[in-house]
Amino acid sequence: MELGTTVRGLAGTVVRVNLMRTKEFVGKPVISMADGAEIGKVEDLIYVGLNLSALVVKGERGEGLLPFKSIEANGPDAITIESYTLIDWNAGHTLAPESRTTHEIKKLKVIDAEGKMIGHMHDFTMNRQGSIEEISVRTDGVFGLGAHETLVPGSKVRAIGTDMITVDKT
Repeated sequence: MELGTTVRGLAGTVVRVNLMRTKEFVGKPVISMADGAEIGKVEDLIYVGLNLSALVVKGERGEGLLPFKSIEANGPDAITIESYTLIDWNAGHTLAPESRTTHEIKKLKVIDAEGKMIGHMHDFTMNRQGSIEEISVRTDGVFGLGAHETLVPGSKVRAIGTDMITVDKT
């Protein structure tokens, strides 16, 4: 199937294959295949611009960074890597000054080129290479009631800054 193909799932739901959401990483155990051991669990994701750069893994050794390119598989129950040595346990969150965690990005408001606030970042969908394909932006509601969700293609995202996300006219 092609990247982003839509297929009908159970009860007529639309499923887009070969795309990933942040929830498909966070909380999953990271398994070292060479060591036959669980190294830790994914706590957060680190992005540089529109690309997934690393996973924050928390385990017995503390908190470390696993480069996204080092992942062998992101399965339904675990993320597999070749060896625990692929995780930099001394890095903290210092990959690059322009790096942002999932939690930091989800706090940002989204503004379009006409100066209109679309809402706040809710979630994003990535392709298998870790590039953001679309962002989900929500308007405020009361306990989720009355909230409106807008999907913005990744190609329309201009910048993920420290204060906001800017997008072309939606």
